[in-house]
Amino acid sequence: MQHFIRVHLADEICEMANLNYWAYWLGEVGEPQLADTFMIELNPDVWRGTELLRHLTGKLDSTNPYLDVVAHTLWALVMLRPSALDTQSADALRDAAVRTLDEATASPQSQRELEAVIYALRMIHRG
Repeated sequence: MQHFIRVHLADEICEMANLNYWAYWLGEVGEPQLADTFMIELNPDVWRGTELLRHLTGKLDSTNPYLDVVAHTLWALVMLRPSALDTQSADALRDAAVRTLDEATASPQSQRELEAVIYALRMIHRG
């Protein structure tokens, strides 16, 4: 999984394709998509990210076999769509990220990304 993330989610276009896919899969994109090309063609402004954030925060668990992709997608969402965060969702994400880091089972890559998420949350909600 770490190799996939490092190689196939290596730039902003791939990150947005990943986020667009998740948003569509979770129902944040209202219009049916008839081809996979929506992942790179879809204007990300058509979805908010709140449902995606809630879903992924709930999956941020050290026992989740997909922890690396969850942590990475949360990292990308916070970096590319900070508007998806409100105080309540930011607090829930911070708590889940801290708990996951405290359990010390995440890969080094996921640890770095979760630490970056916590830092970003601190900066976003500073003022």
